[in-house]
Formats: sequence, C-alpha cells, structure tokens
Amino acid sequence: MSLHDLLPEYSGKINDFKISSISLDSQEIKKGDLYISLANDSNQQKKYNQEALKKGANCILTNNKSIENIEKKIIYVSELKEKLGFLSNRFFENPSKKIEVFGLTGTNGKSSVSYYLFQLFSQIKKDIGLISSIKLKESGIYNSKLTTPDVFTLNKILSNFLLEKKKAAIFEVSSHGIDQERIAGIDFDFGCFTSFSRDHLDYHSSINKYAKVKESFFLNNKFKGAVINIDSKVGKKIFSNSHDFVSVSRKNKKSDICIEKNKGKFFIKTPWGHVNLPDRIFADHTMVNIAAALGLFCLSSKKPNLNKLNLKKIYDLPGRFQKIDIDSNKYLYIDYAHTPEALENILKSLKKKYHGSLICLFGCGGGRDQGKRSLMGAIADSFADKIILTNDNPRFENPKVIIEDILEGIKNQKKVEIINDRTKAIKFGLKLLSKEKEGSVLLLAGKGHELNQEIKNKTIESNDYEIVRSFI
Repeated sequence: MSLHDLLPEYSGKINDFKISSISLDSQEIKKGDLYISLANDSNQQKKYNQEALKKGANCILTNNKSIENIEKKIIYVSELKEKLGFLSNRFFENPSKKIEVFGLTGTNGKSSVSYYLFQLFSQIKKDIGLISSIKLKESGIYNSKLTTPDVFTLNKILSNFLLEKKKAAIFEVSSHGIDQERIAGIDFDFGCFTSFSRDHLDYHSSINKYAKVKESFFLNNKFKGAVINIDSKVGKKIFSNSHDFVSVSRKNKKSDICIEKNKGKFFIKTPWGHVNLPDRIFADHTMVNIAAALGLFCLSSKKPNLNKLNLKKIYDLPGRFQKIDIDSNKYLYIDYAHTPEALENILKSLKKKYHGSLICLFGCGGGRDQGKRSLMGAIADSFADKIILTNDNPRFENPKVIIEDILEGIKNQKKVEIINDRTKAIKFGLKLLSKEKEGSVLLLAGKGHELNQEIKNKTIESNDYEIVRSFI
C-alpha cells in the first residue's frame, strides 16, 4: 500500500511512496516501514524518530504538531491515537473480518482457557492460530512480547494466519490492552470472561476503574456469543448485559455450564451434553477454566459433537499448576499465581488434595500494586503450614520493603523463612520438603513460566522449573 492510499488527505503534502509495514516500536522498524510516533515527551519522540529514520523508515506519523518536518517525512496527524484502529484496518485490509476471532479477558485464567480452547480445536483438526505471551513451540502458536500486542501487530499476525489458511484466532485481551486501545477496530466473534479479582491497581488506581475497563470489552463489542464466569459480581453484571451470553460457574449449579460430581467423578454439564473430567484434574479453577473453553468450543460449532473430545489429552501450560513428583509421596507445584485470588485458589486446592504439610514459597513484584502484598501474606498464613518469602521481580524496589509489606498480613510469623535469593530459597524449600511427612507439597508461586527475573536495571535468567531440575 502507498502512503496516499493510507492517508489520501495528505496526498498534496508529501510525495507518494510504498509502505512495507507499520510499527509503533522504533526498534522494530525496517527499511520501507512507516513509524507511528506517540511518545508523550517531545524529546523522547525526537529520539525515537531519529532511530526509526536511521533504520530506514519511509515516513513518520506524529501526534505532536511541533515536531512535524515535511522535508524529513515527519507528518503531524491530529487525533492520531484515536485513528490507529482505522489506519491498521485500512493497511491490513480488515483481517479480523475474514477470520473467526476469540478474545478472552479476566484477571486470572486467560492464558489457560486460551490454551485449552486451542487444544480442543486441534482435536477436531480445525486449524487455529493462538497468540500467547508464553513461549510455546507448537505449530500454530505466535509468541508475543505483550499479553495483548498493539493493533498493528495484531492485524499483521491475523493477516499471516489468513495466509496460513487458519480458520480462527485466539488471543488474550488484557485490561492494559483495552485501556490503551490496542484492540481498536478488531472484529471479535466470540468473547470470554474468565474471572475477576484485585490486580493492576498500580495502573487503574481503583478496583472500580479496573472493573469498568473489563466490562467495557463486552459493552463495546458485538459478539456472536460469549462465555461469562459468573463467580464474581463483575461477572454477574457482564452476563446480565446480553441474552446471547452463556454462563459458567464452579459455585452456581444453575449456570448454563457447571461442574457436577457423580460417584466421586467430576464432569462438565453443558447445554450441549456432558463431558467427563480426568481424575488428575482436581483444582476448582482448572475445572472451571476447562469448562469455559468447552463453552467457547460449543458456541462456535454449528453442531458440537462432544463425543469427539478427549479431555484426558488436555494439558496445562508450562508454569500453570505444573506438577513435579519429588518422590513417590511428596510433590512440588509451580504456578504463576501472583494475585490474592489466584494464590488462594491454588492453596485451597492443594490443601484439599494432600494431607501432609503445605509449604508456600512466593514474593510480590516491585513497582506494582502494593496493596495486594499483605493480602497475599494473609492468604498464605491461612492455608500454608510453612512460608518462604523470596524475590519475585523486585525491579527497582527494595526487596526488603516488599517482604515487609507481605509480612504485615502474616499473623504467625514463626512459620516464615526469608531468603531473598530465589534460587537459594527454592533449594531451601526442597530441603524442607524432604524432611516433611508423606503427602507434603511445596508450591512455588508467582513466576510460573517466566524465564527471567528483573532486579534493578538487570534482567537475569531465572526459571523456577529449571532451578528445581538442577537440584533434584
């Protein structure tokens, strides 16, 4: 596409030329690309613009009139941020209208439900594309830096999915992605609301603002159908907004999709039939996430045949309730749980399943919602027999201050061991587990699949699974 095709109103202002691609990131610019410059600070914009031009950008669009320089091909476009969806759809020719799009949002469970749905479609040989921030090597999965990429990256991925003859695309819609309009102009066919609890208040400033952002995804898009987890007040409110939505719940047996038990065996009850859950799946949050994925699968199928599905072949993501057998009677789990709700869900499930000691190792991220730290401390105190506090991603915060914040929620601090170095903390946790009675469990919470740890201005290689493997 040429510049004049993209912006015909600017045809008299600058000579025409071909545009290879469009990016919001100056570091990703290649020769012939158009760079969209949106930094709030003028000096930052100038710096990024110079970088983009050095890399071969054909043109730059800016939202800062004082920076416009026609000779250098820097063009001011009024209300540029509001036009991103329009520009992206014009350049990539509306790919989301040509492929079935599933958008999943919620505090916890987005990645898991997305991956379960991807696996369900794979079982019936439906060629699907999944966009995931978790590094996976399976065919059909695009690894993204962000949970929700910007709209140009999204449309580029969707265009590639179309070239690969994929029938549908699945991706997570984060609250940041909604608020920053990264999904502007994307045409969603099916939606899902996985859960709601406290998170990202460092960004949204209040739980009410966070809830409204999540709700806006369902108010501002027209879905053919959506699956809504109604186990929260926000979920119930979203569900009440449309007759086309299907409810899912672990708690409410009157929901459209729910978990039932017969003769000690769990199964998922749906309007399309029943599906048995394998014995290895025992955690409530895992069951309801699989149920949500099953609901999306059925909603998008003209005549869903549940007999073709085998839930025994459905697996979790790396770092999501990932089980490692330490010996025949002691266990270790790795999970991304970094919110109060997620930590409580997992500790409850482990406490219910195993009857030995429960050891919980975790920390909290620096530069993030400080208010959740004491809450997570209180939850660990309620369910864990022993607690190991360590570094998560302290970033530029003092790790000691983060741990002090967590300790405020722990009444019985005699059960607490503080070891800032995460590798040493995991080694200590394994040693502690080895001395416990049969049926004991060690939970490593907070970092899950992550491959790195952020400490001050350094990013170091660190993965809980690999650390555990190095010691056993």
